[in-house]
Amino acid sequence: MKKKFKIQGLQCANCGNKIEGEIKKLDGVIDANVSFLTEKAKIELEDDANVDEILEKANEIADRIEPGCKFIAK
Repeated sequence: MKKKFKIQGLQCANCGNKIEGEIKKLDGVIDANVSFLTEKAKIELEDDANVDEILEKANEIADRIEPGCKFIAK
């Protein structure tokens, strides 16, 4: 399943690339794309993945790499 998120507080493309790379490593994530230009993220998840748990982990990653950055479910 594919989920789309708005990204708030992302200040640079390099940080977006780092966040994307970390999200791709999460259990249950098949692929991820984080766009600095559009301030949007697309995350492809396994069918049995817990969306809320992955969103929470993605927000932890984003805040660690870019303080104040977070994903907002559409």
